[in-house]
Amino acid sequence: MVQILLNYSKLDLELLNDIQLVERDQNFLIFQNVSVLWAAAAVDNFQIVKLLVEHGAQVNHTTKTNSTAFRCACWNGNTDMARYLNENGANIHITKIHNETNLIASVYNKQLKMITYLVDELGCDVNESTDDGRPPLYFAVDRGSLELVQFLLNHGARNFRPNDIHMSPLLLAAEKRRIDLVDAISSQCSLLEQIEAQELLGSAFACGEHGICNLEKLFEYFYRALELRSQHNLSKVLRLSTVEVLDNRQECQTIDELEKLRLNDDHMYIEALLVRERLLGPTNAKYHRSLQYRGAALADNAQHHRGVNFWLYELKLHRQYSLSIDIEDLRQWASIFSDMIRKSLSIPIVPWQTVITVILEELENNMIDFDYNLHTLLFLITIISQILSKSIISNNDRQIFYRQIRIIVQHQYVTQTDRSSLLHLSLNNHTSANDYFIDFICKYPCLHTVRLLLQCGADVNAIDVIRNTPLHIFVSNSNVVDDTIIQYLCDAGVHLDCVNALRETPIDIATDSNMKQFLRTRTKISLKCLCARLIQKNTILFHGKISNSLINFVKKH
Repeated sequence: MVQILLNYSKLDLELLNDIQLVERDQNFLIFQNVSVLWAAAAVDNFQIVKLLVEHGAQVNHTTKTNSTAFRCACWNGNTDMARYLNENGANIHITKIHNETNLIASVYNKQLKMITYLVDELGCDVNESTDDGRPPLYFAVDRGSLELVQFLLNHGARNFRPNDIHMSPLLLAAEKRRIDLVDAISSQCSLLEQIEAQELLGSAFACGEHGICNLEKLFEYFYRALELRSQHNLSKVLRLSTVEVLDNRQECQTIDELEKLRLNDDHMYIEALLVRERLLGPTNAKYHRSLQYRGAALADNAQHHRGVNFWLYELKLHRQYSLSIDIEDLRQWASIFSDMIRKSLSIPIVPWQTVITVILEELENNMIDFDYNLHTLLFLITIISQILSKSIISNNDRQIFYRQIRIIVQHQYVTQTDRSSLLHLSLNNHTSANDYFIDFICKYPCLHTVRLLLQCGADVNAIDVIRNTPLHIFVSNSNVVDDTIIQYLCDAGVHLDCVNALRETPIDIATDSNMKQFLRTRTKISLKCLCARLIQKNTILFHGKISNSLINFVKKH
């Protein structure tokens, strides 16, 4: 069909399109400004590529991300196509944005045959790095291929020093606990680089996120590194100050100091974290993950307060260095606090205040994840409402909690999807975190949360996108006649005759007959409400004829 179209139609082969392709992981990706030649190369159809080139297609056309047909051939590992395109004028040195070379693309996909062609036949530079400093050797380590690492090293690949974002290939191998890769790369590195790799490798054996913890291996590699430092007079550069969560300790400088720690697992874990902070840096994501994992491990071992301290330190580093915060990490705070409530443990006020502050900052600056973070905020409020319902905290802490909730309520946050307020969400039985610990504690509708929000000034008559009040939400999805919740709403000034966008009152949409009857007994229509309903019923124009303070009141009726 392509041949027929090319032979009998006058086609513009450089017409650009946006196309969607399925990647190897089965995800769909959109590629912009692609030519038909690029598309044929991307789907690995060599026959069509030849046809298009023979009919004059531009071989070096670049897409929006500066990708070429030659790069597609490299990505797919099709050396025959790559050789053909090169013979027909392809510029093999065009790199994708961020200086992602064709060699790096081939290394990423572990295409040894293509890599051999690019290096041995075309002379591609094995040390040409991406804009953020990652050479092909880094990607070979990241993909875990000893074969590729050895090939690149044999062709002159160097171990680039780490930068603020990424580790060197040697340190990455150590971080992955790949002893074979560490041994292969070490021969190309300085003594200090080798020592630091031993230290990081040892610390990785203390990190459960990399597999089973092995403190014997940790000790072995730390011991070996300290021996080399002692023999060559290479002392560590220690941090300027100590940190309480890390036991106010500095790293060991001698083997004797390390020996004293050996019998205490906690001390060995702290030693590993100190090493990781020095080698990876306080902004490194892998170091942060180690702090989080250590905190979670302590919580799992019934040491929640110690675990919280590690998480708090990790969060403080985020704020200190203005690092982006993962929404899941914030949600995990609600999870660990819920687990502590479940086990009747006290919630430390400083971590709770810190997390609340961070979430409020995120709500101001991160619109993409706004609703997710707002739900996390609701869960934290519910957790505190559980604490405040019991007399287990001091009056001072109680006042701090109330003051913080009042500040939150004053912001009048609503979801972006349907403009539900915190009060709406707290009365909706569909509100859930899909987290075992949170959902165990935070069950909605929640009496304690409703009471706390109302006590702190939440608008009982707030309306969502279809003008449902919190009471509308409660009665429409609750089959339980909870007179306490309704009494709280009534005491706060709820209008039982407020109508939504469909002109329905809460009584109209109540799903349970007992609920309807219960609401009728509570309904006391004021003269003011009757006037508002009369205005709406008769479609009397009221804008500009009544005070602004009454306009919203009339609209609700």
